[in-house]
Formats: sequence, structure tokens, C-alpha cells
Amino acid sequence: MFIKHRNSNVFYFLNLINVCMKKFYLSIMALVGLASTTKAQNPAICPTAVEAKYYTVPVTPAYCKLFIGGGPAATPADTPVVSLIEPSVLGGQPIPDLNGNNFTKLSNTGGATVAYNCQTIDHIEIDFNVGGVHYTCSYPVAAGGALPIKLSAFTGRLATETEATLSWTSSIEENSFQYEVQRSADGKNFVTVGTVKAAGTSLESIKYAFNDPLPGAGAYFYRLNMIDIDGKKELSKVVYVNSKKGAGIVTKVFPNPFNSEIQLIGATSADLNTQGNVRVFNTSGQQINFRIVGANAITIDPSAPKGMYFLKFRNSTNTSEQIFKLVKQ
Repeated sequence: MFIKHRNSNVFYFLNLINVCMKKFYLSIMALVGLASTTKAQNPAICPTAVEAKYYTVPVTPAYCKLFIGGGPAATPADTPVVSLIEPSVLGGQPIPDLNGNNFTKLSNTGGATVAYNCQTIDHIEIDFNVGGVHYTCSYPVAAGGALPIKLSAFTGRLATETEATLSWTSSIEENSFQYEVQRSADGKNFVTVGTVKAAGTSLESIKYAFNDPLPGAGAYFYRLNMIDIDGKKELSKVVYVNSKKGAGIVTKVFPNPFNSEIQLIGATSADLNTQGNVRVFNTSGQQINFRIVGANAITIDPSAPKGMYFLKFRNSTNTSEQIFKLVKQ
């Protein structure tokens, strides 16, 4: 009836109603949207321990990997997803990974790894649910530089004269599953003597240790078999432990050159624990501090500068004295 009326006031009235209805509809939709998706950085809602760093992978052609740690763990009911946001467009747009995906699911440990073509990333956004409400949390991204190796240190020493201690530190871990500790009597044929659960995905340095009761006196070689979640394996370098007593004679100082810790192969705990039996000097004759860290191992003051040092060893019966030249690298 009103639509057919030619009175202009009626048309204005109808147009006003139409505009008001549209605004009301948009307001309702906005409220619904806010109820389902909310961008927040509220410590009470968003996890605060999330850390994101990207590293350049030095291959040809080079690409980048983003490591995310401390995120909310994935569950069957809700799998949080991560978006890489670039800053060139107002509000930011998702950056696809090397497989063309705009979203990456977090693992069951709350971490994720995203490989992408290197470009500027403004932040990441993690979508997850709290109490049935969908939230999007934003986190900054830091540059990590060049991708470091997985292991930054791996050492072996005698904890006692019948037990070896293997220690290692990972600088970064990507989907790691476990470490197999392998031992060999000849340096060629290795057997697994134990396993240590790995961290999964981590940006921080993590220290591990494993004690192995020795089957008898003698020299033993150790290595790590590093296994990822997807089954990929990688072997570490080999370290050396010798529990054979040398009748008060040190047959080898290992490693040399060294960073901090060294083993005195052939020495016993009695030799090392007798005051004054082990002394370390620099080239000026100044004595350098050290501490005993195993049955036949010491660690030299890490603040000591690189260069040449001399280690003087005397056995517990005072029947032998030896001097070894060392190089700190």
C-alpha cells in the first residue's frame, strides 16, 4: 500500500525505516561476532608464556622457520591454530607457509613450527576457546638469527669409578621425541642403554643427564640417537669415558683443546680428592681455579681466557708426577 503511494514523505519514511533496520541488523551481527571472536591480550584469558622466534635456515634457497613455545596445548575438542600476520596491509594479513597454508595447528605440547618464505612478520595470532568462547590472542615475534644446531653441548665423565654420567644441552628443539643413549666398547658397535624423553618444541636451552652403570672397568664410547616425533633420527658426536685405573698414571687428558671440562684418564677419585694433587697454571705461572665434577674429571674456571695452560698431576701415593699442556678454546 505505502510502496505504491506517490507522496514523497511516505518514501522518505520508508527509506528511514529501511536504514534503521539495516543498522539494527548490523548491530546484532556485530554483537554476535564479538561473542564468538574477541581479540584480546588479557592475562586472565590469553596464555602469557607464549614465545615466538624466527630463524633463517642457511640453505639455498634460504627460508625461515618460526618456533612457537608455551602455547595452549591442543586437545581433541579444540585445536588452537596459529596465523603469521604481516604488517604491510592495514590490520595485517595472514602469511602462508611453504605449503600454502594460512593456519598452523599447535601440537599437544603447546608448540608449533612454521616454515615460510622469509619476510617481515608483525605478530602471530593464536585462536583458541575458553569456556566455549572463541578468542584470538596476539603475540610479538622476535628475531632469533641463524638456526642453531640442536645440541650445544654433549659430555661424558665418570660420576663414580663404576658409573658414567652423560650430560647434554639442546639449544633449540623442533618436534623432538626422545634421546637414545648408546654405548660401545670399541667405538663402532653401539647398543642402546637407556632413553630420555625430549622436550618436544622449545626455544630455550634445556639440560639433560643420564647415568649409566658400567659393565666393568675399561674405556667406553657414548653417543646420542636423537629421534623426532615423525621418526627422523640423527646421531650426535661420540664422547669417551675411561674407568680403567692407571696405577696412579694419567694416560690421557681429554678433550684437548677443551672448553671447560676435562677428564684425566687413568686417575682415580682418590687421586683427585687429595689436596694439591691437581693444579692448573697459566703461562705466567698463576694458579687457575677449578672444581672436581666426577671421579676423574674437573672443570676449569669458565672465566679463564682462551690460550695455553699447564696441568700438574700427582697421584695419591706421591709416587708419580706428570705435567700436561692444555689449550682452552
